[in-house]
Amino acid sequence: MVAIVLAAVCALVLVGLGDLRGGVAEAIAVMLLWGVIVSQAPPRSGRTWMVLAAALLVRAILLASPPTLSDDLFRYLWEGRVSLEGGNPYLTPPSDPAWPADPIRALVNHPTVSSIYPPLAQWLFAALGAIAYAPLVIKGFMGLCDALVAGVLASILAGRGRSLAGAWIYALHPLAVVESAGSGHLEPAALLCMVLAIRAWDRGGSGAVWAGIGANLKLLPGVLMISLLRRDPRLLVVIALISLAALWPFLDAGALLSRGLSTYAAHWSFNAGLFSLLEVLFDEHARLVAVSCGAAVCTWALLRRRDPAEVALWVGGAFVLLSPTVHPWYIAWAWVPALICGVRSFTLLATLAPLSYTVLTTYTAQTGQWVEPAWTAWAVYLPFFGALLWEALRHRLQAGPWAPEASDS
Repeated sequence: MVAIVLAAVCALVLVGLGDLRGGVAEAIAVMLLWGVIVSQAPPRSGRTWMVLAAALLVRAILLASPPTLSDDLFRYLWEGRVSLEGGNPYLTPPSDPAWPADPIRALVNHPTVSSIYPPLAQWLFAALGAIAYAPLVIKGFMGLCDALVAGVLASILAGRGRSLAGAWIYALHPLAVVESAGSGHLEPAALLCMVLAIRAWDRGGSGAVWAGIGANLKLLPGVLMISLLRRDPRLLVVIALISLAALWPFLDAGALLSRGLSTYAAHWSFNAGLFSLLEVLFDEHARLVAVSCGAAVCTWALLRRRDPAEVALWVGGAFVLLSPTVHPWYIAWAWVPALICGVRSFTLLATLAPLSYTVLTTYTAQTGQWVEPAWTAWAVYLPFFGALLWEALRHRLQAGPWAPEASDS
């Protein structure tokens, strides 16, 4: 299939560029071209195993690319090592002199900030670090999880009698490939739990346990878990036990457990969408307003939407559009359920997301600082909001850029 070949070629080009931070302009150009090709001309049929195989192929290529667009996985490795050696990453930031220096620790971003990741994520980091204290193990695992997301997406769409175009888009799109196998972000592990929860619901189960596991990796699936529990509320006991077991080794953090997360929530900002407007209107109260609006949207979705994919779309969409910090990989929280529901505009947002990496052209290694160009947010969000408004006015729900069609999977 042409789209698979072109995606593989683009992945090879990125690998050939080597340090993508050093050649960020070229990397952005490749990803934009790649995203346009995949979003406009993916395969429309096939079988679930074909989607999974193509996703694995393209991600396997990116394993050869060094993680230069983001350094989050170095923190994963470091926090996993701290946990393995009996420490507490919620209490011990990488800058703490109590731990010996090593090459991974030297690469951790924001070294004075303790962990922001939920307890089960710490167990995952420790397990992967025990296999090998190296970036490749993180990249390989997250790439595998992301390929499985594409495969489960295909299964969900087939079960709903929809075209597999949305699953093919995710399987081959640069946002998913680069941020998982290329940069090793944690999102695919939690997203996999989310789509497994939705598939379980579609097949007559609850899916709440899968969402609960996802919430212990990244917090967002917790809202979906509330929606899914309506089918079997007793599963809350199972989820609570899983959460307690994951948290137990870190309970000595006490009130300090949320220090890193509170620092992130109160001070960090990047590539914001609607939050930029809220900041103009409400100044220092913008974050509180954004949280309040997000809570209102989540409550509305829980009360008014029965389809868990729609709940996930509203919750993920509120997170992406109202958050003061929107790294490219965050977009997947809205994009994945949008592919299930057939909302096309989030594919455009995912395609334009690499433009936010323009900030790396201003990065200074000595200070660790950058200056975010004002035009990038306009270039990313203005076309998206235009497309979203067009969809809302037309009341059209389609699979990716195409009308639903019978699946032959």
